[in-house]
Amino acid sequence: MSIIPNNVPVMVGMTATSPDGIGFDAMFEEFEIKHIPDTRRLKWLENNG
Repeated sequence: MSIIPNNVPVMVGMTATSPDGIGFDAMFEEFEIKHIPDTRRLKWLENNG
């Protein structure tokens, strides 16, 4: 979780790191990013929609 300012484009995704050596292969299965509605906008829509 992270606090992100309003109306700022962001890039998201999985990452894996190796503290030593040449690294390793990583595979992520069933990874998905879900949109979570902004509660302030939902409240505005309820009052003004």
